[in-house]
Parts: sequence; structure tokens; C-alpha cells
Amino acid sequence: MDDPRFWQAALAIAAPLCFYFGFRNWRLARLIDDTPLSRIRSAAQGYVELSGVALMGEGAPTVAPLTQLPCAWWLYRIEKRIGEGRDARWHTINRGASITPFQLQDGTGTCLVGPVGADVRPGQRDSWRGSAPWPTALGGGQRFFGPESGDYRYTEHRIGEREQVSVIGEFRTLGGVAGPEPTVEVMRLLAEWKQDQPALLQRFDANHDGVLSQAEWERARAEARAQIERQPPRAGAPLQSVIVKPGDGRPFLIAAHDLAALARRSRIAAAALLLGFLAAVTALAVMLLGPD
Repeated sequence: MDDPRFWQAALAIAAPLCFYFGFRNWRLARLIDDTPLSRIRSAAQGYVELSGVALMGEGAPTVAPLTQLPCAWWLYRIEKRIGEGRDARWHTINRGASITPFQLQDGTGTCLVGPVGADVRPGQRDSWRGSAPWPTALGGGQRFFGPESGDYRYTEHRIGEREQVSVIGEFRTLGGVAGPEPTVEVMRLLAEWKQDQPALLQRFDANHDGVLSQAEWERARAEARAQIERQPPRAGAPLQSVIVKPGDGRPFLIAAHDLAALARRSRIAAAALLLGFLAAVTALAVMLLGPD
């Protein structure tokens, strides 16, 4: 492309993107560096970092939707290829993430992790292609990776059972006369509803497109919270430690990675992206202010 307007537009888009992602990586590195590691048994109430092994939550086993593999947490995305040749692109047609709380165990105690609203960095990832809107070739926990062909692409991320995980968020010890934390109970109820997808869609899919939009999902959450709040408190409930998204807007991080290494990579990425921001701004200024 020899048209200078193309490069001006490209630089005008690249500069703020480099700044945003550079700042985001710098903030993540500072978060990890500034939050001390605590043990579950002795952790203070408030914003903490915990580290241990991930275990499934209580109740029905957690199974990843695409691979049918047991895990503590999952996220999946299904994309369809649209167009041909250079015009081909991938369009997301289905996606979902686990909202079921899982357990974190560090040798001194066990803490419940509510993943809703978290920035999750999982350690396991599978991606493959096929010819159907849902990967029917997968079943019984057996992964099938055929030739890289097909108009559908399936991607699944998981935190495996007994995988090492670090969590930074708001730590609370709950229970007693007041009973469990409503947020945790809401997540448990939503997880139960998601086990029966047809009933969930019939109840909350207002436009009948087969997928819950963000607004429809928020309506489901509001209904679940209202249902929990209508229940009478349970006296004598056992104490339960939980770590959830902070109410004051601070980051909530769940990472199946070594946090020191993640902080180093984030600092390097932040430096590179901020240099890219300065280069893009400089180049754009030269193009706009230089001689024609």
C-alpha cells in the first residue's frame, strides 16, 4: 500500500492499542509484585494472593464441554469460517466459561474459588477443526485430532484437576448464622441451571436464537440472586473460606502459571508495547507534520 492515508490510519489505530495493552501488562506485573503470598489457614481478610492445587468443587464432577475431560475450570469457543481465500475469517458462533466454584488446597487448608469475573490464565489448551457446529467426534474423554480441515474450529482451555494454581483476589471467611456467601450460592445455582441447557434457554432466551446474550445472562444471574435471597438463612452453617472478585474493582487473577515468570513476561511485553506506542506516535507525527 503506497497510499499515505492507509498508513496514517494504521498508525492511528496501532498507537492506542499498543498503549492499552502495554499499560495492561505493566499493571499485571505490578499486581503480582505488590501482592504478598499468604497461606489459606493464616490469610488475612481482604486482598491476598493464594497458591495451591486446584480441585473440583463439591457436587457433580466438572467436565469440559468439548473434550469431556474432567477439570476444575473450563472455557471453550467454537468458530465458523466465513468467506474464501484471502477474504476468509473466523466468526465465533458459540462460547462459554465455567462458573462453578472450584477448590484451592495449599496444605494448610482449603478455599473455595468463585471464578466469575476473573482474568483466568489456564494451563491446558486444545484446538482442532471439524465439519460440524459441535465436535461430535469427541466423546468419553477421548481427544481426536484429525487433519486440519473443516469449516469449524474448536478451542478449549482448562485448569486441570490437581494443577498448580495461583489466585489473587478478595479473601473472605464466611458461614455461621448468616450462612454461605450469596455470590457463591448464586454461582452454584447457575451451575445447576446450566446442566439443563434446553430449560435454561426456554426460560431466559428471549429472542429464541439458541444462545444467551450478555443481557439475557445478566437476567439469569439476577433471577438466581433473587431466588437465593428469598431463602431463609441457615443457622449453624460451617465456616467456609472463599476468594472472589473484589467489590472495589481491583483485579481478580486466576493463573495456572508461575507468577514470577508471568510477571517477567508481562514486564517485557509492557516495555515492547510502550516502545511500539512511542514509535507509532512518532511516525504518525512525522507523516502529518512533515513536508508533502
